[in-house]
Amino acid sequence: MTNLLMLDKTKRHPELRAQVESVLQQVAPLVRETTRLELPSVVTFQLVTPEQWQADSAADMSDNVQRSRMRKPRWQAPVINLIERVSLAKFHQVAPLLGGVLVMGATVVRPSYQSTTMLVPDALRHSGVLSRPEYLAQLIAHELTHQLQGLDTRHCEAWAEKRPSAIVRSGSIKFLVEGHAHWVDQEVTRLLFGKSHDIGDLSKPTLSDVYREADADPRIVKMRSGPDFYKEGLALVRPTMEAVGAANFNRAWTDLALLPTRREVKHPVLWAARLVRLLSTATTGVPRSVG
Repeated sequence: MTNLLMLDKTKRHPELRAQVESVLQQVAPLVRETTRLELPSVVTFQLVTPEQWQADSAADMSDNVQRSRMRKPRWQAPVINLIERVSLAKFHQVAPLLGGVLVMGATVVRPSYQSTTMLVPDALRHSGVLSRPEYLAQLIAHELTHQLQGLDTRHCEAWAEKRPSAIVRSGSIKFLVEGHAHWVDQEVTRLLFGKSHDIGDLSKPTLSDVYREADADPRIVKMRSGPDFYKEGLALVRPTMEAVGAANFNRAWTDLALLPTRREVKHPVLWAARLVRLLSTATTGVPRSVG
């Protein structure tokens, strides 16, 4: 039995809290059905202030770096600590633009090693998420999927012994987790509304002037110049899901050998083909080999 908690830490948005709670109750069973993953015993969503979003996001980043560092040789610690300080400094420079305006939702592991999804009311309004119910449902489905992923991977611990960098979602892992969550949110909105809906398709008039100004900030433009983990991740996940199905796909959450390589992210058909080969070989009892 899953307990769905919807909290208003701001104590200023009772109507939005009730709205999110209603959508969460609709979406949760569909996410479970679509992913074939189990829901956590407690699912927590919170409305938070931009300041709490910034503090908890920074703490989550720092904790993940330190968890990764503990699994690496001690001599690497100074370099990892330097990377952490630089990353946090860059984060704090843009955090007011992200948490208060641009970032619609974020799922972190705070404070008791359990996933929590934070939603910032102002960011939901500025980004246009509240303009139509389809977009709020997509956002909740996406972030809830991250909670299920965290439960199944034990917050990346399933991969960390042999690949400590997995904890900070380096390499191809971010494409996998964001692509999977995006695939789920598209499937869930299709089930709910008859067709898939994507927040990324929101027209400019739906976005507030504050959002457009923040989105045009040179620091944000530079961040957006990197890989699109959502679209490229979806292109990675969709053909593989079609080839092996959700239940077999989920084996990647605990089997390091099934994670996509950087080359497979660029050529998703290669990952789909490799998973088909590995999974079929495992079924016949012939020793597996990683291509």
